Amino acid sequence: MITWFSRVGLPLADGELAAIGELLRDVAPDAPVAVSALASWQEAAIFVRAAALDSAWWDDEEEERERLWARATEDRTEAGLFELVAAATRGLDVELRDAARDAMKAAGVGDASIAGEAVAMALLAAHQHTLAEIAGAGPGHRFVRKHALFEGGRWPVGYHSARFVIF
Repeated sequence: MITWFSRVGLPLADGELAAIGELLRDVAPDAPVAVSALASWQEAAIFVRAAALDSAWWDDEEEERERLWARATEDRTEAGLFELVAAATRGLDVELRDAARDAMKAAGVGDASIAGEAVAMALLAAHQHTLAEIAGAGPGHRFVRKHALFEGGRWPVGYHSARFVIF
């Protein structure tokens, strides 16, 4: 059973640090990157607002999504690919909303907008993961690794100003 958002705010375990290191070797192989673990939903909200002003992380992920989409449509129609991705994540939004609500309630937080951001980013990660699998990218692909962090109860909030932030 996946326990979405169950480890947000907790100290990073050694295995999580190793997983982040593997992800960053793919995302920013030649750049120095600091890893920051956020301690609260409020900190996550602040980072999300700041990162929204810099689209570099989004642009990079979107380029990779387009590359994978092109590879995946070599073997199927775009409509067929869209249906495969949609089917893999159908109903996940409800599960994620419930998990985010429960995690926020446990932390004594009720900010619906940051819960919405967390859910949207987890859904995006699920779509990206599915696309990477369909395109044959392999288990070491950055989208697979990012999704695994979500599945492990974390929220990889993003990369901004040479800093990878996880909650």
